[in-house]
Amino acid sequence: MARALRGPQTMCPVRMHIGHIALRTTDVERSATFLTDILGLRRTCEADGAVLLSCNEKHHEVEILPGDRAGVDHLGLEIEDERDLDGLRDALIAAGAQILSETPQEPGLRQAIRALIPMGLVLELYTGMQREPLSVEHYMPPLARRFGHASFLTPNRLEAQRFFTKVLGFRVTDTLGDRVTWMRCDTEHHGVALVQSTRSALHHYAFELENWGAIERYGDHLAFLGHRLVWGPGRHGPGRNLYAYLPDPDNTIVEGYADLLSIRDEANYEPMDWDLRGEEALNLWGPLPPPDWRDYGVSILPPPEHV
Repeated sequence: MARALRGPQTMCPVRMHIGHIALRTTDVERSATFLTDILGLRRTCEADGAVLLSCNEKHHEVEILPGDRAGVDHLGLEIEDERDLDGLRDALIAAGAQILSETPQEPGLRQAIRALIPMGLVLELYTGMQREPLSVEHYMPPLARRFGHASFLTPNRLEAQRFFTKVLGFRVTDTLGDRVTWMRCDTEHHGVALVQSTRSALHHYAFELENWGAIERYGDHLAFLGHRLVWGPGRHGPGRNLYAYLPDPDNTIVEGYADLLSIRDEANYEPMDWDLRGEEALNLWGPLPPPDWRDYGVSILPPPEHV
């Protein structure tokens, strides 16, 4: 019998973290090479036409998959305690999610379940990702240090927000009026952002850099490669983080960020509505995003069996 979910309604919440992002593309080699070139990700595995990449000791944080069109295949959430998977499975079903698989569908995982949640996104909840022994190389990579968060456009922001908070135990960290919700599943300011939109898409995915000096080196590195940022460097109000944004080959934004707010006092943290500051909250230093900012991104793809 499945054990009761340890969730936000109990004294023992599920411990989870943003794990990995899986993207489909018509040119796997181009997309994988782009991320290795600009952010220093390393290839960890190649199988069945897919390339898996990592910033650190984890088996993978990005999965590049072949497809007929570009889009997001799934988002991975890493669960610390494998005993929580049964409870999460029951909670997903009770909330209307469809379980797609109950065994790992990709290399490097010990246990995993995949579910199609109401916003049309496939989530993979897993435990036991393989890791290499920690080393200076993994502690001190020159560019990206870890995959940090993903930002989704959705016509049903509040419905998706309720699902992430009530079913998975995410907490709302900040909002921007009725337009954006930033949510966390651990101490990081946000692991998922939901942006009200007329379409369903992955707008951007983000990698942590060490500090302001690393962003400076990142910008110089991009200039050497012939790339130009479309927004930044700057500092967001929500999250207080430094940022720099660049489109990938499929026109999804890749964010490099540093100095993201960490919420370590859950009992006393109060979410802030940054709409009180107006649009300037998006960049406390000055320039706002370009006029075509909302046009970036790739669709949230249905699982292959639903196409």
